[in-house]
Amino acid sequence: MKIKSNDQDKVITLISYIAIALFSAVCLIPFIMVVSASFSNDQQVALHGFSLLPKGITTYTFQYLFESKGAMLLKSYGITLFTVVVGTLFSLAVTVSYAYVASVKEMKYASALSFIAWFTMVFSGGLLPWYILTTKYYHLHNNLWALFVPYAMNVFNMFLMRNFFKGLPQELAESAKIDGAGHFRIFFSIMMPLAQVGIVTITLFYALSYWNDFFLSLMLITDRNLYPVQLLLYNMMSNISFLTSGGGASDAFAQGASQVIIPTMTARMALTCITIGPIILVYPFAQRFFVKGITIGAVKG
Repeated sequence: MKIKSNDQDKVITLISYIAIALFSAVCLIPFIMVVSASFSNDQQVALHGFSLLPKGITTYTFQYLFESKGAMLLKSYGITLFTVVVGTLFSLAVTVSYAYVASVKEMKYASALSFIAWFTMVFSGGLLPWYILTTKYYHLHNNLWALFVPYAMNVFNMFLMRNFFKGLPQELAESAKIDGAGHFRIFFSIMMPLAQVGIVTITLFYALSYWNDFFLSLMLITDRNLYPVQLLLYNMMSNISFLTSGGGASDAFAQGASQVIIPTMTARMALTCITIGPIILVYPFAQRFFVKGITIGAVKG
């Protein structure tokens, strides 16, 4: 008995869904273990290791972190949110404008701009020249500008938007030119509304990169009042490791803090939850823009 093509498609679809579900479950296991450990008793984790279910459910780790550095954490979250919002808008303005100019063949230096952007992806001047240029000449040191200006344009995002603009109907721009519209009018009135999916896509890319970044703050920020959340959590984790290694034992005893239980094992997991929590909540609602924005206009280069 031959199986009909419709039945074959249903079987293949079912197998695909099962495979994707299993793969998703495997990917979720590490995150579930992180959340489970963050709500577990530190001594139980040290004795029995990590598991999918919390051992000795407690919120002591989060209480310890917020009681010791609560005000600083809130301030760092504010700095990070400022960087994400302002930095994303700034990068969008630079990237979208650059991509539009590079996509218009009539522009005199369109090809040269594309080549310059591509060249920076292949060759880099090095960390030391970058640091000297950023701090000495741009004066991006210990100020909020230093947290997003060096990332003004991601070349990958620029090429993504350039291909997106090239994939739009050029007849619309030509009709607007016949009616007397200039490049500014075409860009803001025609191209920008049609490129909303691409703009949303690179917006998510930029927001995610600014949220996770701590390289700029590590290199350009020494003032603790300007620490973003990523760098602050990294330093908190380093301090916890320092205390538990014995290096700070005498100081802790001298200050009468020897009775404070430092959750070494679960603190790492709690810090991870604090770091990735907002992204985990936002990403499911924005995932469709990632896929659609990358695929549309990807064929035409």
